[in-house]
Amino acid sequence: MLEYEELLKFGLLESSEVELFKPENRDTFLGIFNLMQAITGTDQFIKESPSYPGSTDKIIRSEMVAAIGATLAIEGTLIDQREIENSFQKATRNEKLDRKEQEAENSRKVYYFIMELVRNNRKNFVYSEGMIRQIHTYFTENMNYPSNVPGEYRNFTVSFGDPRRNGICRTKDEIEKAIMRFVEWLNSKETTFLGGNPIVKAIMAHYYLTEIHPFGDGNGRTARAVEALVLYVNGINDYCFWSLSNFWSSYKNEYIINLGQILDSADPLDFIHWGLNGYYNEIKRIKELVLKKVKQLMLMDYVRYLLDDKKNQKVKINKRIVEVVHLIIHYNRIKLNKFMTSPVITALYHMLSVSTRQKDFEKMNQLRLIRTVEEDGELFIEPNYNKLESLSYNVR
Repeated sequence: MLEYEELLKFGLLESSEVELFKPENRDTFLGIFNLMQAITGTDQFIKESPSYPGSTDKIIRSEMVAAIGATLAIEGTLIDQREIENSFQKATRNEKLDRKEQEAENSRKVYYFIMELVRNNRKNFVYSEGMIRQIHTYFTENMNYPSNVPGEYRNFTVSFGDPRRNGICRTKDEIEKAIMRFVEWLNSKETTFLGGNPIVKAIMAHYYLTEIHPFGDGNGRTARAVEALVLYVNGINDYCFWSLSNFWSSYKNEYIINLGQILDSADPLDFIHWGLNGYYNEIKRIKELVLKKVKQLMLMDYVRYLLDDKKNQKVKINKRIVEVVHLIIHYNRIKLNKFMTSPVITALYHMLSVSTRQKDFEKMNQLRLIRTVEEDGELFIEPNYNKLESLSYNVR
C-alpha cells in the first residue's frame, strides 16, 4: 500500500525497474521494450514526414477537439465535436457559454497555454508549481465547482476513485510538500530504462498528480494535461501530444481501476505497459493521418506532372482535370451526385458541353486518379491513392 511517506520519495519507477529485470518478468520487460521501440520508430516517421505551415493544421485542430471531448468524457461531460467547435466560435464572439461549452473553452485555453509555454522555453524547459496551478486555473475558471478555487490547493480531506478511497494527502501542508517534491521529480534528469523514457515519465506524472489530488475539482483533467505537457516538452508527437486522453477515455472503466490498483500494489508496471500500448495505438492513428496528407500532396503533384508532361503522355489532361482532382482530394469522399452538382463543378463546366465533362472524367478514371465506390446503395467519388503505389512499383 502506497503511503504518504513513500509517495514523497517519488521512487516507484526505480523500485519497479528492479522487479522488471528479474527473470520471471521477462515477458513484461520485452513487451515494454518492444512498445518503446515501436513508438520511437512511428514518432520518427511522423517527424520526418514533409509538412509546412498550413499543411497539417486540420489534423492538429481535429485531434485537439477530439482530446478535449475525451478528457471531458472521463469526467462525465459528454460533448461532441460540433458542440466543441461551436463553443470556440461563441467564445471568440464573447457570447455566453453554457456549462459544457465553458468546460470545452477552458480546455482549449489549457492546450494553447501548454503550446505557447513550451515553444518559448523548450531548450531549457523547467517545470514549476506555477504551471500546474495555471493549468488548473484555466480548467476550472468560470465554473463555480463546489469547494474549488481555481489554482488553489484544497484544505480538506477527499475521497475519490471507484470504489471510493481516501486521498493520500490529507491537509494543505501535505499537498504543498508533495507538489514541491513532485516538481523536483519532474525536473530530474533520469537515465534509467523506465525513468529515462519520456512517455513513461509522462504516464507517471499523470499518476502521481492524480494521487496527490491537490485541488477541490479538476484533478483528473489537470493530471492528464501535465502528462501532455511532459510529452510536448520532449517533442513526442507534436501533432497530438495530448492523444493519451483519447485512449484513457476509450477505456474509462479500466483506466480508473488501473489507477487505483497502483495505490494498493505500489507497482505501476501494469499501468505503464497498458499506457504504452494505448499510446502506440494512438500514435499509429496519427501516422495514418500524416501518411494520408503525404499521399494527398503526392497525388496532386503527380497530376501537375501529367499536365506539364502531356506531350509525352498517351492520355492528355487539361487544367480543368487538375482542378477537379484537387477538389476531390479536398473532399476526400463525397456523394457523386452532390459533387457533380456542386457550385465549383457547375462553374468549371459552365458553357461547356456535357460530353466535355464526360471526357474529362473518363480520362481521370482511365488514369486511375479517381474512383467511385458504392456504399449503402449510394455512389461516392474519392481520390485513388492506390495509383501512387503502382507508380512506386514501376520505379522499382
